[in-house]
Amino acid sequence: MSTEVRNEVEFPSVGTPLPGPASARLMSRNDDVMYGPYRGHDTVPLYIERKTDWLIEDVDGNTFVDHVSAWGSNPLGAQPAETVERTIEAMRKWGFEITDYVRSEPPIRLAERLVELAPPGITRVATGITGTEVVEGAVKLAREATGRPMILGFLGQYHGETTYLTAAGSTDLSEVTSNSAQYVSGLVFAPYPNSFRAPFHKGPGPYDDTLYVDYLEEVLLRHQVDPEQIAGVLIEPVLGEGGIVIPSARFWERLVGLCERYGWALIADEVQTGIGRCGTMFAVERWNLDPDLILLGKGFAGGVMPIGGTLGSERMMRDSTMHVGGTFAWPPAACQAALTNIEAILRDDVLANVREMERVALEVLGPLVDRHEQVGDVRAAGGLIGVEFVTDMETIRPAPAFQLAVHHAALRRGVLGITQPGKWVYRLQPALNLPMELFRWSCERVADAIDEVSAAPPAEN
Repeated sequence: MSTEVRNEVEFPSVGTPLPGPASARLMSRNDDVMYGPYRGHDTVPLYIERKTDWLIEDVDGNTFVDHVSAWGSNPLGAQPAETVERTIEAMRKWGFEITDYVRSEPPIRLAERLVELAPPGITRVATGITGTEVVEGAVKLAREATGRPMILGFLGQYHGETTYLTAAGSTDLSEVTSNSAQYVSGLVFAPYPNSFRAPFHKGPGPYDDTLYVDYLEEVLLRHQVDPEQIAGVLIEPVLGEGGIVIPSARFWERLVGLCERYGWALIADEVQTGIGRCGTMFAVERWNLDPDLILLGKGFAGGVMPIGGTLGSERMMRDSTMHVGGTFAWPPAACQAALTNIEAILRDDVLANVREMERVALEVLGPLVDRHEQVGDVRAAGGLIGVEFVTDMETIRPAPAFQLAVHHAALRRGVLGITQPGKWVYRLQPALNLPMELFRWSCERVADAIDEVSAAPPAEN
């Protein structure tokens, strides 16, 4: 592995063009046997040889700071030793078992711990395997508890890829759901609150994002759906795939007011934002929210075994007869992994590190808004960081080609972040315990990449 060590922190080094020759050979083999979407190499032109903590080494010996974290599923870096060891011990002791039929003690311990940590209205837990599954289950629970058919969602959110949820999740690009979205009943949408880019407004904000609640009250509830038909509001506390958009406290105050007025369940999809990602154990704590349902996945089990969960209030769950689990939901070893991950985050003061990430990201990347015409906005919620690129600040037309060029320039500097074709927000999603020296270095390398691309911006299609 080619790295530089400073103050006991390893820094990455890229010594070949990307892809390197060994990665290129693997790409050729891959393309001979894999199906369409798996044959794309434009965004990440490398193959991994190994991962250690928060560094990725490719098969050509290049190293990168990992700001993908398995899409948030590795909150404490690759192979966290304590979590791996205790999970193996649990597997050796209990093996694999279908937990909702043959019971064991670890699921009880995990449920008790989650209820202790959750907002005060949360009293019960339902098992799950993936984020997709727990969102499906939450929709069922909200409809059962309220006796109502409709779910209110927000445009730009991502909730999973089962048949129903491709209709519920628009993400931020129409082509993401082309040929797969199901046009089903039971869903109604409003724009996600965004203070930088608002519908019916030209140019950049800041805009008062309570205008989105105005739209709900004055348009959607008047012309599209009777509020008494809505079972619940399905919302990400911070918009993830749609570009790290962070609602204001006033928006939440008014949305909660609608929930209370009409008896809607507030369903917080925390699959991406939960378990420390935003600097609090649950992102809803940033606004002191008390949801009826909280949905967990991704980083829940520390990158060791898949697990999801639904946390709920008495109203939502106590008398439910709804089955929302599955064969692989909450086996003892996965529960032990989740418990170990949670305790490590709390014991090692990881949340303070995440809050410092937010401060450093805004300190290093924030000034780029004034430095470069193409940097429209910089946003951070703990360990979720987004830089939005535009062609110019007058029209704020999205600049996806600029964003992709920044991604590749950052890769050449040893930073692997998140890009997707057609999107114009570049994202960083580091391990929550990433050393701050390496995090600041990463942000500085991204700033360097933006400086480079700004000197000769690519043409936008």
